[in-house]
Amino acid sequence: MAYPGDAHVLAWRLDEEAPRLLALCRDAGIPVTDLVDLPVKRLRERAAERLLLCRAFGLRVTLEHDGQGVPFVAGSDVNISISHTRRLVVLAWHEREVIGIDAEQTDRRQVLRVRDKFLNDKEKCFILPDDLAAHVIAWTAKEAVIKAERNSAIDWTDGICLSPFSTSDHLTILEACCADRCYRLTCRQIEDHYITVATPVAK
Repeated sequence: MAYPGDAHVLAWRLDEEAPRLLALCRDAGIPVTDLVDLPVKRLRERAAERLLLCRAFGLRVTLEHDGQGVPFVAGSDVNISISHTRRLVVLAWHEREVIGIDAEQTDRRQVLRVRDKFLNDKEKCFILPDDLAAHVIAWTAKEAVIKAERNSAIDWTDGICLSPFSTSDHLTILEACCADRCYRLTCRQIEDHYITVATPVAK
């Protein structure tokens, strides 16, 4: 998927069952012995992650996580971010800048019920209570910023401030500020998902 600047994104649609994903990994020379005893949902996600990493960086890539659970490629300075839904796994990476990615299904109506937990008063002025698309895009934007910041303790409401935006059928561009950093957020609708990538911009 094309995103602005030097951000790169790959997505894996989780249509295959676990045995097929394991077979694809083995065919590509990707180790899977540590996956076979995982719960099926987690196994499918991890296998898809490894297939995406293999496609992005080659076979000799090891995915690790720091103390906060942030993923990184062992022995590499590349910045990566990963997101899962029930039907999709997405990987984003940038050679120089921090990056965050989030994916959500377009019909995730639960966000309408929790708008007070992630929208501040200014955002509620331009995100109407019944606008599902704007809510899901705002949710993915804030999640992507949190991942780029590598800080899950950020206050979702006032800790991240979104600028007003208009939704589009396929591409929505918006901006957000978090502490002393501003982000450009690019949200693409791919079939039944919104996929949003956050990269920093100069103030």
